[in-house]
Amino acid sequence: MSYIFEALQRAEAERSGGSPPNAADSVVDLLRGAEPARPQLVAELAAAAPAEPPAAKPFSHAKVILAALSPDSRLVCMTEQGGLAAEKFRVLGLKLRHMRERRKLKKIVVTGTAPEEGKSLVAANLALNQSRSKVLKTLLVDGDLRRPTVASRFGFDRSTPGLSECLRGDRELSEVVYKLGGTGLWVLPAGTAPENPLELMQGGRLPELLDRLGEFFDWIIIDTPPVVPVADTTFWMKEADGVLLVIREGFSEKKIVERALDAFDRDTLLGVVVNSCSRSDHNSYYSRYGQAVMPSREGFGSPENEQE
Repeated sequence: MSYIFEALQRAEAERSGGSPPNAADSVVDLLRGAEPARPQLVAELAAAAPAEPPAAKPFSHAKVILAALSPDSRLVCMTEQGGLAAEKFRVLGLKLRHMRERRKLKKIVVTGTAPEEGKSLVAANLALNQSRSKVLKTLLVDGDLRRPTVASRFGFDRSTPGLSECLRGDRELSEVVYKLGGTGLWVLPAGTAPENPLELMQGGRLPELLDRLGEFFDWIIIDTPPVVPVADTTFWMKEADGVLLVIREGFSEKKIVERALDAFDRDTLLGVVVNSCSRSDHNSYYSRYGQAVMPSREGFGSPENEQE
């Protein structure tokens, strides 16, 4: 059979004036024309030809949506990348990458203890920072089906289909993951708010969807509801590799924070992000956006005291 290959390759090269083709599919095409009486051989060669890339890459061709940021969006990792606030998120991202060297860390839940603590702001800026990598792919998921903010924060149409439609089976996952134009970030918005978010999440499709996303993305940042008032975050935590808890200085109540910490598996809790922290060596603009305070068991302290 190798003689047939070589003869056909030489014939093709002489006819085209180029070098002999190497691809198996070229040989198959030649055999189809040269040996129509040998369909079995053609079929065998076709079966041995390199397979097409797996269908795990539909997100490479996701629909591109351009962000339309409002003046108060505070997406500093997109609008003020050279600022001190964006630098804080770079420090946080670096710490997470260091942790990843010692443990599995891909799907990260960002939650809080109560509304208005800034968890969605932290999740969005962290995802933007991670998406700056030219190698690793980052997805931001709006897992807060009760009070979604990702779509409005980036200026998407509120009717943009997302996670809810996918969990209901109304849309394919590849149809509701969007590429944020001008960035390296993909976004999965919450979609239309369901009547019963908890029931929708209990439908059993969430683990499968996250597994499929994990085949393509290297970082999956998930913005979820606060951990104390509702039970939705529990489902996300079961599927996540780690949790970041966001609290707000002068706002988050100590007892509620303690309750939230008790709800976490200590091996799952990555650390606490203190938002609106006044303890800073820089100006008030900088301190508005938070500082990552990591548990000492992971070898982390306040970023203020570290040289990166």
